[in-house]
Amino acid sequence: MTTGGLDIQDSDKQLLSRLCAGENLVLDMLMERHQEPLYNFVLRYIHDEHLAYDIVQETFVRVYTRATSFNPEYRFKTWLYQIALNLCRDRGRKRALRSFFSFDEAKEKEAGFTGYDAGIEEKNETKDDIELLQKEIAKLPHKLKSALILFSLEEKSQLEAAEILGVSPKTIETRIYRAKKILKKKIKQ
Repeated sequence: MTTGGLDIQDSDKQLLSRLCAGENLVLDMLMERHQEPLYNFVLRYIHDEHLAYDIVQETFVRVYTRATSFNPEYRFKTWLYQIALNLCRDRGRKRALRSFFSFDEAKEKEAGFTGYDAGIEEKNETKDDIELLQKEIAKLPHKLKSALILFSLEEKSQLEAAEILGVSPKTIETRIYRAKKILKKKIKQ
């Protein structure tokens, strides 16, 4: 199927190749495909809707301006999330991260997001317990927090999370284990 000369079946790599060739409209297709999940990832990481929107927009600006630097041996989505994660880190250095999760009940129900890993907490937790978990996750070291977000909340495979963070799948497994261990210890206190 084509739309104005653009084939919506094109892979992300094909679209990026076309972007490098000067077909600027393909950026819109890439944004349509990835903007919403990328926004959700960034929002969970920084917990500020306006800043998350800005970071997502800046991510796509960088995709546009740095398209020629993309290495086609890697997945486009991995590169995209790495750009967004780097922008989150940069913003985090400039201002303190407020919280980690959004617990707006209407949004949770709409998105089907429960806000915590059932393996970490029991199903009958109160709002206070969730807030405690939120605070403790925000205190996790960046490496542990980003692995936990990608794997547990974004439901990426260990391999996908490893590609995004530039580490091995075993490293992701270890970071998730350590993050959960720290959280269990903090919550029991």
